This record gives sequence, structure tokens and C-alpha cells, in this order.
Amino acid sequence: MKLNKPHRLDDPLHQFRMVIAGAVALLIMGCATTTGPVRLEDRSFANKLGLKNCKVSIPLSPSEAIEVGRKWETYPTPEKDPDWIKMLSMQQPGDELRLISCSEGNPYFYALIRNGAVIHRHLLPVLD
Repeated sequence: MKLNKPHRLDDPLHQFRMVIAGAVALLIMGCATTTGPVRLEDRSFANKLGLKNCKVSIPLSPSEAIEVGRKWETYPTPEKDPDWIKMLSMQQPGDELRLISCSEGNPYFYALIRNGAVIHRHLLPVLD
């Protein structure tokens, strides 16, 4: 996987990949606040975190987050990822792990939230 490869906006393969990535994010996050595979907070919650144009899940345990990734076949083995391990080692009592889906910037990641602020982002792989 190449992460820093520049893409031409008119490249059909790049456009296809972006459509697939967006579809996967929508499937995972669902279309409504109270339905879908992951329950979502009200949009105002994302704004309070400084995550405009994003959807934020309710708090998840690490095992719930892994199960969501496995169920939707988007990220089946995060427990082997050094950044995932780092994020979980940072977690303190009262911290929240949440799934984030944004329409701009990094489209899909887990956030570790402490005292109403995102302290770590674990970016999920996007087809590339």
C-alpha cells in the first residue's frame, strides 16, 4: 500500500477507490443516529470535538471496535497494528474510544477522547 502517492483527480481507478472508501464508511456509520451497525452521537457532539463534517459513534470498548471492523470486513486485525496498540496503551479510566467518519480530510479513524478532546487518532486503511 502506498500512502503518499499523488493521484490525478481524473484517474478512474482513484475515483473508484474513493467511492468504495466512502461506501464502506457509510455502511459502518449508518445513515441515522440511532440505527445502523454503530449508534451515533448527535452532530453537535462532533462539532464540540472540532470534528466538523464528521459523524461520531457512541463510546466503544476495544473489543467492540474490533468486532465492528471484522463484521464489516474493513479492518479485521487491528490488534496486530503497532499504532492501535499504542493508542490502547495510552487509554486511561474515563477515556473514550470512538469511531469517526468524516466527509473531509481523513475519512475514517478511531479517536481516543479524553476530557472532551481527541488525544490520538488511529487512521484506518483506505483502499489505495
